[in-house]
Order: sequence, then C-alpha cells, then structure tokens
Amino acid sequence: MMEFKAKKLRTLICENQVTLAPSNVYQSRFLYSDFRLDRMLDIPRFVLECNKTQLPAATVKQTDQGREYFECEDWFRPFIKTLDDLINTNPDFLKPFDLCEETQCFFRTLNAMGSPPSLYGLFERKLRGRNPSNLKQRVELLNEFIELLREELNKPAVKEAIQNREKQHKENFTSCKLLVSKLFLKYGQLGIAHVDFAYTPDQQDLQHNHPTDLKQRFHGPYQFERLKQQIDQLLENRRRNKTLKQIKGYLFYFGHSLKKGCFVKVIFFLDGNTCQAEDYVKYLSKYWSRLTNQQGCTYFCDGDSSQSPTGISLIKETDKEQRENLMLSIQYYCQLEQFFRLKYLGENSYKRLQMSQLPVISKGKVKASGLNQNLNVKKGK
Repeated sequence: MMEFKAKKLRTLICENQVTLAPSNVYQSRFLYSDFRLDRMLDIPRFVLECNKTQLPAATVKQTDQGREYFECEDWFRPFIKTLDDLINTNPDFLKPFDLCEETQCFFRTLNAMGSPPSLYGLFERKLRGRNPSNLKQRVELLNEFIELLREELNKPAVKEAIQNREKQHKENFTSCKLLVSKLFLKYGQLGIAHVDFAYTPDQQDLQHNHPTDLKQRFHGPYQFERLKQQIDQLLENRRRNKTLKQIKGYLFYFGHSLKKGCFVKVIFFLDGNTCQAEDYVKYLSKYWSRLTNQQGCTYFCDGDSSQSPTGISLIKETDKEQRENLMLSIQYYCQLEQFFRLKYLGENSYKRLQMSQLPVISKGKVKASGLNQNLNVKKGK
C-alpha cells in the first residue's frame, strides 16, 4: 500500500525551489534559502495541524500556592519556536504568489484580531519561577487566535475550495495511473527517465541567499512561453529523431522555482525491451541544450532510489514494489502546487500537468497513438 507523506512532499518542493543547480552545468549542488519559501510551507503546516484537534494551544493553571502557570498542549509544541515568525510575516512579501486557502485563512484571521498573539518570553526558563501578571491574558489571546483560525478554515466556501483542489489532484493522479497501467500492459517492461528541463541561471544568483527578484526577465512570462514552445518542439521532433522515438509516453509538470526559474519536470516512458539505456539522459540533456541554443539546462532527479547510474530505471509489469514507488513519485507530481504558485502562472491559459495519449491496445495488432493528451487541470488552488 502506498503511503503519501506530507513531509516527503515538502522535501520535494524544497528541492524544486532551492537545493538544485543544473546537473549539466555545475559539478556540485548549491544550497541557498529564501524566507518566502519557508513561510509558504510553514504557515499551511501550522494551520493543518491546528485543524486536526479541538484542543487549545496552552492552558493556564494554578499551583497549591495560587501561583499561575501554563501547560502547552503536545500538538502545539513543534510550533513554539516558529509561530512568532509566522505571525510577523509581512503579507506584502508574498504578493508575487497565489497562496493556498490555508495560508489565506491564516492572514485573514490575523487581520480580524485587534492585536496578534505573541509567544515572546513565555517559554523562557527564567520566567518559569515567576508569575507574569499578564500570563492569563496572553494565553487567552493565543487560544482565541487558534479558535478563530479554525472557524475561518471551516467556513463552507473555504472547505469547498480545499475539497475542489483535492478532487482535482485525485483526478489527475487517476489519469496518470491509467496511462502507466496501459503502457505496462503494452510493453511489459518500461524504462523510466526522470529529468527537469529549464534555463541556465546565473551562477552568482545561485550562490547568494538574498530573496530572488522575481521581476527579472529570467523569471518572467516570456521565459515560460518560451519553455512551452521549446518543449512542444522537442515532442514534435520525435517524428524524425531515432533516439527520441524511443519515448513511448510521458508526464509533464510545468512549474516555477525561486532560483532556477521556469521549469518542466518530465517522466519519459521508454520500451524497456528495446531502449538503449546507456547515456540516454545525457543525450536528452545535450539535445535540450542544442534546442535552446545552449541556454537550456537539465536537472537530473535522483529521488528515485531504483534509478540506475545510466539515469534510467527498468521496471517490469510484475514488479509490484517498483511500480508502487513509481506511482508514489507521480502522486507527488500531482501535489507540487499544493501550497503556492507564482501568480502569472495562474493567469496563463495552459495545462500545468500534461500527459501523452494512451496507447491503443487491441487483441490483434497493438499500436500506440502519437497524439498528445492534456489533462484538464483547473486554474487556481
């Protein structure tokens, strides 16, 4: 049974955003950060955990001597060090992004309060032996924020928006499962290639930790339109390119990274009985570079432990464990925009998740159609 883990999803989102440098350009990864990414991941995590229980964050109690003290609930404990940072986040910093419903609820709740809660000093050891006069008021304010946040999150319009988002993710994943199932049925064994196509960022921009200026041309709509056109060209070129003809199916996910700009995550499916696995991903990388006049780059995805040194993993139809691992990675693809998206991507008319046509399988002669089939992915969250 596949287990979908939110922690793994967060790790993949971070890798997409800040922990990769182009595999065919630089010899090592660069590590960098952007506080906006942390906020757009940490806020919905807090909101979701908050909504899993009806318990308050903390409770004020009295000792036998009448001294007040408070006890923190277990669910709230992981957020003690970060909640003040989340509360003090300036929403203006996140304006370039479409934020998920959970994050929007968080900021609407803060705006509805007369004064925001603060944990400053409450959890310092030196205060444990004291009896702060405003302890009760501060804990009550914190619990009020938690309660109002739950009410906001459970409003019918908000719940409907979240349900629609989850429904769309489920429909996308169901379509992907059908494609993979049909491909296995036809070929019996598939070669799986994971690769990201993008454009080479400036090395200096990769090496600093300042928030990326998303108004740069490198991050603009022009780059995204260019990416779509050149990916279409790559697919079109399969007709006359012997190596590209080995691609029997594909899944594409279009996205944006704070550092590497616009990109498309790709899973290529090859006929595992005939594909030449040796250096296939390297060939794709060189081909993409030529197609983009040496401005394109690739990111080799090593999250799949079954992937061989050649960049291709061979999976048989009967290998249940590897097939489940493959489907789990595809499920994450369907969820990558769970928390945020660069705004202009939502304004463009395009399908974020795309797939190849299902192969036609008949009792007699089996043949696969070369036409493209796009998933009907709705705009918004």
